Amino acid sequence: MGTVVEQFMSVLEPCGLNLYGVVSATAYDQKAKPALRTSVLAPEAHSVIVFGSGGQRLWEAFLADLAVHPHHLTKEAHPLDAFVARSLRSASKQASGVSHRWFTPTDDAEICLDFRSLAVDAGLGVSSRLGLVIREDVGPWIGLRAACFVGEAIPTTPLKSNICAACAGPCEAACPGMAFTDGAWDFVKCADFHQADVRCAQGCDARLACPVGQESRYTALQRLYHYDRKAGRRALAEHLGIQGDEHVGIGPDWGGSVAKYSTDY
Repeated sequence: MGTVVEQFMSVLEPCGLNLYGVVSATAYDQKAKPALRTSVLAPEAHSVIVFGSGGQRLWEAFLADLAVHPHHLTKEAHPLDAFVARSLRSASKQASGVSHRWFTPTDDAEICLDFRSLAVDAGLGVSSRLGLVIREDVGPWIGLRAACFVGEAIPTTPLKSNICAACAGPCEAACPGMAFTDGAWDFVKCADFHQADVRCAQGCDARLACPVGQESRYTALQRLYHYDRKAGRRALAEHLGIQGDEHVGIGPDWGGSVAKYSTDY
């Protein structure tokens, strides 16, 4: 049967969730707010596994799913999130003998964890001056997709070293909103620029300027889908030749995100 990680990855990796890191429940609880500690969320948990998608793997699996089930694009509010959710449910069936609970960073999540900090503590990647988690192999082209609190002690993933320390920071120079303060991404400046200007509505010049992992960059269509849900879904439907009554998801709410933004778990 293999370890619980191997059981999960046997399902998730073919679906494009090809990255993971592990942090112990004890280490997680040392930083977590009282309401988000394992004693509240998953009392039997010994480890937290963070899963991510690197590069285009998830996107490719998502497109393959839409080719077979086009209604997933036209009828679901958030098709990519729904695809991930189905993948997680399938993974759960592979580890039915181990207590576990999933959490996702989706718009409709009832419990919000700070996946960026959690991913760093789990050794999935490191913080970057862009505000994104970054890795040597895929650069900033990572999507943090899920965390699983499991009732099994799993070897933790070694923490990674700072990638941005020796970089000149072309991301900062490329940002049209000058959303950096003292060499680090400033969320409020970024959000304010998004509300005042449309230049970043369909992509991020700063992210594109990062020299790390450029071969893993999202495709133009993939970037459009993530940054502009309405235009991205229409372009994706046209790309796949999918027709039907389109269910257009709500785009990113930068104003509302300011109030929700936190560096705590």
